[in-house]
Amino acid sequence: MSINYIAVLDHHHLENSIFLTSFAKSLAKLGDRKGIIIHGDSPYTDRLIQTGMMREDARLRATKDLNKRLIGLFADQGVATIGIHGFQKGLVKKKSGKIDLDTDALQSLHATPNLLISNLVDENGKASHVPLPDFTKSISKALSKVEILLFSKNEKDEILISKSEEKLLWDHLTDEFLGESIPDEFQDFNYPVKLTTANDFKNWPKLEKVTIIQ
Repeated sequence: MSINYIAVLDHHHLENSIFLTSFAKSLAKLGDRKGIIIHGDSPYTDRLIQTGMMREDARLRATKDLNKRLIGLFADQGVATIGIHGFQKGLVKKKSGKIDLDTDALQSLHATPNLLISNLVDENGKASHVPLPDFTKSISKALSKVEILLFSKNEKDEILISKSEEKLLWDHLTDEFLGESIPDEFQDFNYPVKLTTANDFKNWPKLEKVTIIQ
């Protein structure tokens, strides 16, 4: 199995039904698996907390529910997907603050066209949440630094993202650009990414609307 991208479904986009539908349609057009999709929790966590649940319990439940919901959404677009949590099958473990991906376990997963992985990892035999940026970076490094795709917060980026291969530097990004385009939890990421849109994702690897940030 050759993986050449990690598509990140961030907190901001996970309750945006228009974005998710567009993403699923793009995924359907990509055909055979070329990458993996990862996600964390969504604003659903906060609504569960309001019912009286503890934050960690709410986050675990929201993430598990979301994994199932995304599988259904992708299926509606004819996309076959395996949904798995990092803590399952010994896939991702956290020990002494370090996040480790078992690449053999990843390779052994059934060869469905797409793989959806949550950021719930195995920590001392229990499911544990790790921040999505840390999870993303660790997975990328374990897979020989495959490219990370983030999706812009700015819907206008469908027409405004540069089509050039110009590269931006994290340290030089303006507060305006960070606030309008970079998912909130990734604004201090400081790791190479390609920022694109759900619609343009269908053109991978020849993205037309992409901003490269290093």
